[in-house]
Amino acid sequence: MSGSRHVNPQTFGQGLRTLRAEQQKSLAALSADSNVSRSYLGNLEHDRSVPGPEIAAAIDAALSAGGRLIKLAAPKPRTRPARDRVRPDQLPVAIRGLTPRTELIKEAEEALATHAGVIAFDGPAGVGKTAFAVTWAHSIADAFPDGVLFADLRGYAADPPDDPAFVLGGFLRSLGIAPSDIPSDLAERAALYRTLLAGTRTLVVLDNAVDDEQVRQLLPGSMSSLAVITSRNRLSGVVVRDGAVRITVQPMTADEAHELLRSVVGPRIDTDLDAAQVIADRAGRLPLALRIAAERASRWLNTPLRALANELARRQPLDVFAVNDTLAVRTVLSYSHDALPAKMSDTFRLLGLHPGGPVRIEAAAALMDQPPSQALGHLSALASIHLLDQTTEDRFVMHDLVHSYALELAREHNSHQDNAAALERLVRFYLTTGAAATRILWPSRPRSGLSLPKNDLTTLMFRDPAQALNWFEEELRLLVQLVRCGARWNVTSVAYLPVVISEMLCHRRAWSWWMPALWEALAMARQGGHRDAEAWILETLGDASIDADDKAASMNLYREAMAIRAELDDCGGLAIGHVGLAKAFSKVGAYDAAIAHCENARKISVEVDDMWQYSVATAHLAMACAALGLVGEARDLLSATRAALDVMSRDVVPVWAGDGLS
Repeated sequence: MSGSRHVNPQTFGQGLRTLRAEQQKSLAALSADSNVSRSYLGNLEHDRSVPGPEIAAAIDAALSAGGRLIKLAAPKPRTRPARDRVRPDQLPVAIRGLTPRTELIKEAEEALATHAGVIAFDGPAGVGKTAFAVTWAHSIADAFPDGVLFADLRGYAADPPDDPAFVLGGFLRSLGIAPSDIPSDLAERAALYRTLLAGTRTLVVLDNAVDDEQVRQLLPGSMSSLAVITSRNRLSGVVVRDGAVRITVQPMTADEAHELLRSVVGPRIDTDLDAAQVIADRAGRLPLALRIAAERASRWLNTPLRALANELARRQPLDVFAVNDTLAVRTVLSYSHDALPAKMSDTFRLLGLHPGGPVRIEAAAALMDQPPSQALGHLSALASIHLLDQTTEDRFVMHDLVHSYALELAREHNSHQDNAAALERLVRFYLTTGAAATRILWPSRPRSGLSLPKNDLTTLMFRDPAQALNWFEEELRLLVQLVRCGARWNVTSVAYLPVVISEMLCHRRAWSWWMPALWEALAMARQGGHRDAEAWILETLGDASIDADDKAASMNLYREAMAIRAELDDCGGLAIGHVGLAKAFSKVGAYDAAIAHCENARKISVEVDDMWQYSVATAHLAMACAALGLVGEARDLLSATRAALDVMSRDVVPVWAGDGLS
């Protein structure tokens, strides 16, 4: 029977194992020949991942399989109806009362009829690309029964654009892939993503792209699906290489601008059409600026429209947000800001310090140094004049242009000390909340040698592990941005952010996304003299280096961390270092050295009564023994690990704790 299974393997993994065994080829050799990582090859062999066509072809060639593996990797016909599959539905809420843009709708419908899988909307900032694309995507979503994926790529935010690898990680989770099965390599993630979308009708909306390279790996592989992209860039590469239909979104026509003003101001706009035209022209007929100007006009019920038009005409257009010499959003934003009461103006400027993305009420309260109830009042007031938008999750978002303007005002009007103090409060809010989420997800892991800054601000509380995990998924990107933002303002406490969430970092292993932030956090730890945080970050960088196959760097990082642990007399921390070195030595096949470090870690863990670290060290000891062929010893050690975890089960160790054994 076993022979028949080898002759006719049913899965890619079975075929891969059979061929590798026949050729007596190690994973390391196959990795070198195919340019596919060893960890991902292991996942493929055990059918934990599905390779894309490019990766399958590379492995097939490396094993001289003559196309057999390529056939096994080909998507199989669906055996379940679409309603039983994971169907993402990620579109943001469509803007209510959006003024119809007749010509743009016509162009979009013509593009939909002739598209080759990609439609790209480009145009200047504030012209309404996102609002139109999201609203239009809602109108065509029924034509894509396999679901809708959405990502804000943050191409022109204050912080760097989103890494495609991170975006793909989110898409893959939304498509039902467990985090532990998501490859770390960008190309491998893209291949798995295209495989999952093959043969489906899925709508993918990629908002605010910075360039062709950012979106290239995010495009579906077949024309049965559709990618809708928005960007300030013309994305010529996507047009030439991927056959995208490009639509340039222009400022509103005079009639559309008049209709938008009328929808906010009411029939009063018809009493002075010349003034309405001045307002529209000074707003550049950009929807964002028009809405802000119209809101001001609607509040001046007893003031003629001519007064608003004259005021706008007197303002000098500035070039920062200008598409050309006549289109300046800042003119309208400055007018709206200058009319705010002092306290509201302070709040608006402080929100510019937020790293970007949805703003939690509690986070705004930390920035403002006010209770959440008062912060909510300020946020709602700013939303009422369109300087913020409130989402269905009771969070608030700022348009990128408004956020940039608020940050500019914060730098101009606030002292550096006040801005840094506000960021310090925001960091402390996320430190305490992140620590609370980590405690409920990994309650059995002690946090020895960690001295978090004191905090009397509001901290989010979590009822169960699922709620804490959801918080991490929603906020992990913001935490990266907050580390980098804090580093720019020399807020050294940001060094502790990757520390309090280190378990989640190792669980998700999104290193391509986190590495720059980790190095900046390390610099802040050293600048602030936070030696405990420095050791934690060095260990996390050591883990990342192992995943990147840089064993020498990993060993150096762990040894540097252990020197700090010894300086701090942190014995539990030394055990962490020994486990890290054991992993690095195992990667280079030095299993005797790995076993010695695991034994040291187990000895220290017993001395400090740390059952968690003892279990981690025992699990890695078992793997090293198994690699040396000591199967019986490895089995006994794994049984001991399981028993130790059972002892800790009264603390409700999460089901994913095995992924965090790092």
